[in-house]
Amino acid sequence: MPLRVRPIAHGSADYAAAVNLRRAILRTPLGLDFTSAQLAAEAGDTHLGAFDDDDLVGTVLIAPYDDTTVKLRQMAVDDDQQGKGIGAQLLSAAEDAARAAGKTRITLAARLTAQAFYERHGYAAEGDVFDEVTLPHISMHKSL
Repeated sequence: MPLRVRPIAHGSADYAAAVNLRRAILRTPLGLDFTSAQLAAEAGDTHLGAFDDDDLVGTVLIAPYDDTTVKLRQMAVDDDQQGKGIGAQLLSAAEDAARAAGKTRITLAARLTAQAFYERHGYAAEGDVFDEVTLPHISMHKSL
C-alpha cells in the first residue's frame, strides 16, 4: 500500500506512536524529553501522521498561531525512512490542513540542518539564528 498521510487524534494510540517517534528523533538525541504539560498543550493542535501500511513513519503538527497563521512544529521522520519524500508529503498535508482551516501563512522554527529542506518547499528565512532545545534554529515562513 502506498504511503498515506492522515490526521491523528490527540490521546489516541497513533498519537502515542507519534510522540514516541518525535521523542526518538527530536528529543532523546539531545538528552531531552517531553513534559506531560507540553503534551497536554498539544490537544488543540492538528496532528498528522505518515503511514506505510499501519506503520507510522513520520509525523508533524500544526498549532494555532494567530488569525491568519499556523505554526508548524515537531516534524519527524523515522531514521530508516528518511530520503524517501515522506517529509515533503507531510509538509504538503500540513499546508493543505492550514488552508482548509482558512489560514494563509505558516511559520516555523527550523533547525539549521533542515533549513535547505524548507527552502526547497518555498519557505523563507527571517531574522537571526537562535538556540532552541540546545540547537541553532532559524525562523521561517511561507504564504499559502
